[in-house]
Parts: sequence; structure tokens; C-alpha cells
Amino acid sequence: MTRFVVALLVGGLCTATSFGVTPDPKDLIIPPSEITKARDLIRKLGSELYREREEAHAELVKMGRLARPALLEAAATDLDPEIRFRTSRLLPKAGADELTARLDTFLADKEGKFDHDLPGMKQFRKVVGQDEKARALFVEIIKSPYNVEVLQAIDRGVTEAGRAIADRRTLLFTHLQHRNVGGRMMPPQPIAIADIACLLFAESVTPSKEIPRGMWNHITGATFLQQGASNSTLTNASAPHSDPYRRIVGQWLETREDVQDLNQLAHMVGQQHFKSFPQSLPLLRRIVTTDGVYGYAKGQALMFLMQQRPKEEMGFLKTLLTNDTLVSTVWFGNNINPANPQPQQHQCLLRDVALALLITQNGQKLKEYGYSFPNGHVEPNAQNIGYGNNYAFTTDEARAAAMVKFGFWQLKQSFKEPVVEPVKEPAPPVPAPAPSK
Repeated sequence: MTRFVVALLVGGLCTATSFGVTPDPKDLIIPPSEITKARDLIRKLGSELYREREEAHAELVKMGRLARPALLEAAATDLDPEIRFRTSRLLPKAGADELTARLDTFLADKEGKFDHDLPGMKQFRKVVGQDEKARALFVEIIKSPYNVEVLQAIDRGVTEAGRAIADRRTLLFTHLQHRNVGGRMMPPQPIAIADIACLLFAESVTPSKEIPRGMWNHITGATFLQQGASNSTLTNASAPHSDPYRRIVGQWLETREDVQDLNQLAHMVGQQHFKSFPQSLPLLRRIVTTDGVYGYAKGQALMFLMQQRPKEEMGFLKTLLTNDTLVSTVWFGNNINPANPQPQQHQCLLRDVALALLITQNGQKLKEYGYSFPNGHVEPNAQNIGYGNNYAFTTDEARAAAMVKFGFWQLKQSFKEPVVEPVKEPAPPVPAPAPSK
């Protein structure tokens, strides 16, 4: 189905539906007599008489969706190439009529009593639900022919869905740019919440590996999650479609595995309106542990994780004390080695960030463990440690010594912890002997 045809059929969704439309999809079942009529007309498409072929073609156009089953059958199996060609040309219009009828029936079902066979509907209900609020958002989504195309692609499988998502990302991103349209410069256009919701929903049910990379390799759903309509809907519970949109965002956060997504989300998930999502904590850990994610993104994610759960994440921090991922390169002046006055660079590794967080969370100072700070910098506070750009070890020996010192500190702490005696369960009562007979 062409985008033009989809636009025509979706354009009238909010104005009026066909007279006499019922909310029950069963009423859309095509009578056998109509299918027989369509098959008879299709046979005439292969007539030797031009006039007869054209008349049959015109009648099939008038039948619209009623001819669709017979058209699908003939286009796939008929032995006459003329019939296959003509039926394939008739199918887009018949398909558009079919979708129009299904949409009209869905809109007529205002109480949501029936199951409807609509593009993406089954997957949408699994992710978002089928309550009144979810239904209202779906209605907004299908007002756009571009969104309908994405939903149709989802039903055709992950390969088609991935291509549709890539195309949709590109189109939405161009709306955020200054564009030359017919010699006129068009300012950036805001993205509607229904369009963002549709894209994030599609990404949440399509593996990232199936989505091709285009000319803007870094553009993902995370780009649109930061737009004004998205932020206002997430932060304002009374905003239109807030509840179902949050459900979509939660599912999207849970399914993120693409490195480009994770790189962008590292600094976003620390924002207040994302902390309320239960998916944010496992997402932060995933950012830290996924190969290919930038080191500075891992450091930020680790910092945000500790800000939310400082005690509970201590064990996770300790698993990173051997991780040599580069977080940042720190430039020092000549205050470290007077014999070499040239500026020097030193690496801050993820293990250094993890150790720094462990130290500060336990009320100790980085300087006591041999960390150095560039000229003009003082010891960073715990809220900025994850950035790793203003402290580092200047030698491997200093790093090793810090690890040893922290190990001894942990050992001493273990001696200070009170020993909790296990609670002894009372012995079970001895059963009384059975009375003798």
C-alpha cells in the first residue's frame, strides 16, 4: 500500500466514519457471494477483448475491499500473467479500503468491547494495555499515515519493522533541522507525542540489530526521548497520554541493548523523571557492563547508580575493581614531576572510578589513597566522581597501592562488625507414646 493511499484513508479518521458502521469486527466478514462475484470478474481480466478487461477492472475497483480475498488469491496463484499483473495493481486500493473499514469499526467501538485486527494492535496491547487511556493513544498514533506504515511493518516481521523504524527515525530527525523546502528555509518542527510514542513502541518490540544504520548513525529513539513533548509528558502526570506513554517508555528502557542508545542514555537516566522507572537501575548496570559503550558513559552510569542505591550497589562496585576500561584522560601540569615540567596525561580507568566511589561512600578521602588532581582542582565530591576528569593515579604502583590499602581497610572493618549468633530453632516436641490397648 502506498503512503499516499494510507494518507487518504487516515486523513478522515477524526471527521466521520462510514454511515451504519458497527463496532463488531465480525460484521466486516465478506459474504461468499461477493467473493464469487470477484472471482468471475477476475477471470474476465484475462479476456481477449480489451473492453471486457477494462469493464471487469472498473467493477473490481468499485467492489473495493469486498474483492480483496479473490485479488490476493489470483495475484499469487493465477497462471495468466495478465491476470496476475492486473490484480496486483488493484490490490493497493482494496487493501486501503480494508484498512479504512477496520479503522472505522475500531473507532465505532467506543467501549472497547471487541478485538480488532489492526496494524500493530496485538503487540501494542501487550506493551501498553487495552484500557481507555491506551486506546486513546493508539487512536492518536494511527492518525498519521507514517505511523500506520510502521505498525504494518511490525506485523510483517522484524526485518520489515527494522527498515521502517530506520526510515521513520530519519524523517523525524529531518523535522528537527532547518530545511530548505522549495527555496524557503523551514525552521525545526516539534515532534508530536504520538509520533514519539509510536517510534519507541516499535523499537521496544524490534531487536536493535534488525534496525539498519543510515546517514545519521547516532540517531536512535533516545534522540526523540529528549524532545519537549516527551519531557513534558513524563514530568506532568496530567498531560495527555501520560500513563500509556510511560508504559511505552518503561518497556523501551527495559529492552535497550544497542551501544548508541546506551551511550546517550548514560546521562539521561540520571535525570529525576527517569529515576521513578524501575527499569532505570538494571539499565544503568547494563550501560556499565556492555562492551563498546564509551568509558565516560560507563562512569556516569555508575555514579547515577550509586546516587540512587549507595549501600545496595557496593557489591556491584567491587566487581569492577579489575575493569581497565578508559573513562577519561586527565591532563596534569608540572606539579607531579618537577624534573619533567611538560604537561602530562594520565588515564582514569573504570576501576579507578569504582574504587573512588567505594572510598567516598565510606567517608574517606581520595588523597589518602594516592589519587592525584590536576592543577587548580581539588578533591571532587561524590556527586562528580563518575566523570573521572579531575583525578587519576599517576603511576601503576600508586593504583596497586590504593587497592592494597582498600583491601586492608575492608579486612579491618570485618573485625569490627558484630558477630550475630544464629538463632537456634526450638527442638520439636517429643510425641507422647500411644496409649496401650
